[in-house]
Amino acid sequence: MAQIALSISFFLSVILAILSQLQSRKRDDLRAVQACHANPTSRLGGLAVALGLIVAWLVFPVAQSTLLVGLILCALPVFAAGLGEDAGWPVAPIWRLVASVCSSFLVIMVFDAAISRMGVAPLDGIFALPLPSLFLTALVLTGVTQAFNMVDGLHGLCGFASLITGGALALIGMKSGQDQAVQALWIVMAAVGGFLLVNFPRGLLFLGDAGAYLTGFVLACIAVKMLQEQPDLSPWAVVLVFFWPLADMVFAVARRMGRRRSAFRADKMHGHHVVLRSLEILALGKKRGAVSNPLATLILLPAMIAPAALGVVFWNQNGRACALVVAAMICFVLAYRSLVAAAKRRRFRTIGGAGREALKQNTKLGRFSL
Repeated sequence: MAQIALSISFFLSVILAILSQLQSRKRDDLRAVQACHANPTSRLGGLAVALGLIVAWLVFPVAQSTLLVGLILCALPVFAAGLGEDAGWPVAPIWRLVASVCSSFLVIMVFDAAISRMGVAPLDGIFALPLPSLFLTALVLTGVTQAFNMVDGLHGLCGFASLITGGALALIGMKSGQDQAVQALWIVMAAVGGFLLVNFPRGLLFLGDAGAYLTGFVLACIAVKMLQEQPDLSPWAVVLVFFWPLADMVFAVARRMGRRRSAFRADKMHGHHVVLRSLEILALGKKRGAVSNPLATLILLPAMIAPAALGVVFWNQNGRACALVVAAMICFVLAYRSLVAAAKRRRFRTIGGAGREALKQNTKLGRFSL
């Protein structure tokens, strides 16, 4: 079934990539502050992923398809909101957030899914209660869904993050005997992999909001079900598996709120933006996006793989997993600030006084420019 998902996703991605080269309609994506591409490109890659999942479900044995079909149906609100944005009908961030909350509550109702523990004794008593558990589950599902969309900024980045996360969850599922979750994960990974063959390294087709929302949401739902069904699985090990998207989102929100800016206002200071611009400033120079964009993704891969691998190793060791989450977050913040500082030092040595003031202002506005 995974082979079917991969094939359908790949061939539809090829078709969408060809059509994107022929379309006459132009979007204003290139003017978006967070944009890292130079040519207008279709953002409908999420359709390829979705169709891969649906076809795989249609040929899946009925007795084994309950989880996958349920997740696809529950994902419809957030997928539709993202698809509308990708197709050119502006959907405000707040409404996309509302759609992800609706999808989260659908999963909670359909699967009776709930996170009732955090692996921290004082909090476990609170989240064992129905209402706090409901709030925590909705918050986690919504947050992870938004986090995957936030890291969808470089060629292949969200796709690789999905493969790494799905692979780590599948390994944990095999260790803990959760066969149905493992089967669903392989199909999700195959569908994303088919798209990724077209997306990376040239960026001929983008995953778009719909694709990022769909993959993040489905992976988060499977993780919640695994936590619910396997009491030995550490919640903090799951955080390690999802670490890079979550860390980037939490740090971005904290950074924006620290500057008294809206958490929904896009900027160009995400972790992947900083790596990309630092690479251009420190090594490659201007107008090398065809090289720097996929290269930045490759540079980030070890940083995404390492915490996920630790989550697999310490999947049932809650204390160590929690300590590793704290250590990983410290490393993330230090690496982020070090890259920004190094790039600024290089720029300050090569520009005049007026340019330095402009650089300071751009940084305050969330633009890490050359």
